[in-house]
Amino acid sequence: MVLAAWLLSAPPAHIRPAEAYVLPEPSAALLAVKAAVDDMGAAGLLGPTVPGHDDVVLQEERGQAFITARDGWIWRLELGSGKAERFVRTPLVASGAKFPPRDPDRMLFCASHLHGFQPEHEASVGVYELRLSTREIRAVALRVPLPPPLKPAGGGGEGAVYPLASTPALRFADMTEANSRPMAFCNDLDISEDGQRVYVSEPYDYPGAAMGHEAGFREAITLARNGRLWMFDLEGKSAQLVAQDFHFVDGVLLDPGSASAQGGTGREESIVISETPKFRLLRLFMGGPKAGTAEILQEGLPGMPDGLSRDERGRIYVALYRGRPRSAAWIHANPWIKPLLLRLPPALLPISHETGYLVLDPSGRQPLYLTLHDGQRVSSISKVNPGHEGIFLASFARDNQGVHVVDYPAVLTLQQGNPPSGAASGR
Repeated sequence: MVLAAWLLSAPPAHIRPAEAYVLPEPSAALLAVKAAVDDMGAAGLLGPTVPGHDDVVLQEERGQAFITARDGWIWRLELGSGKAERFVRTPLVASGAKFPPRDPDRMLFCASHLHGFQPEHEASVGVYELRLSTREIRAVALRVPLPPPLKPAGGGGEGAVYPLASTPALRFADMTEANSRPMAFCNDLDISEDGQRVYVSEPYDYPGAAMGHEAGFREAITLARNGRLWMFDLEGKSAQLVAQDFHFVDGVLLDPGSASAQGGTGREESIVISETPKFRLLRLFMGGPKAGTAEILQEGLPGMPDGLSRDERGRIYVALYRGRPRSAAWIHANPWIKPLLLRLPPALLPISHETGYLVLDPSGRQPLYLTLHDGQRVSSISKVNPGHEGIFLASFARDNQGVHVVDYPAVLTLQQGNPPSGAASGR
């Protein structure tokens, strides 16, 4: 009977633990900027009827924000009155979203399955466009070229980064069942400065890919390198692979393009990504002299890094979705235990209810501010968006109510004058 139970509880064959990984302790630089007081315990609340959501896309110059919620709707929030209402039903469930530069009527967003959510109509995973003026939604990119096989177990070193200039792209019009596949998971996106290229994270692509920790808990245990990063060229109407063999590629944030006055092309050459259950941030170089390489920016973070954003000074805001369980370092250093853990129900696995956010300098190497919260006031922070008057904390918690806003901590305000306003453009 024990043998039968062991066999019946076995995970699917495509779930394979990666090699042993030494999870570092939080660095002295991180601990040095950790807030002594929990500022999220006093978070303000707007739109109390807004359910759990992945992103809050601000349009402060228009007095509004748009929220990608887990109920299958994009909500509109009036910033002045704090009132919120459903704006438009989305295909599947929307997550990461952005306004292209200089186009405030057009919002691009990811749409994917959510564990336990039954959509009103079946739809394809991918990137969609919402026209605010008409509330019309159209598909932008739903398929990707067939990529090389993954190396989920690793094998030393980092994953593969493919320089844009030398990597073949596949035109949308030329995609067939033989040379492409549907996107399995569209988690987050960012848009180039000219609005022509969209970079999209696909944390994993096997059957059942979906948002929610219930769907992704096996990835958190295995640390398998199933993550990919894609680029969709809207002008050329094509798609190409940017990176693969990374772990759970989640948040994506483009670095500013290289200055043409310094010999650069003005196009983006690098992008910051979060490997969420691996507790680290990387910079991937797809152009310039470092093309094809990856750089570790932060590792051993005290929480799972999720969505990424910037303020007008270039500082990087990192959502820490959940705290780091005490057992995480031992489990990943001893992968022999993982076949047993993979047979357990998610409810029996160690979990931390802490959440918070981290602010880094524009390079991503220097921590500026870190705050952690026990999850009582706000939980499961998936994105941190800096606004004119405060910092908006997106909560993906199933039981969340409302949009949470905290004041800027003094240490950030005093660094360079008044609070930043970079979120007004949705960037």
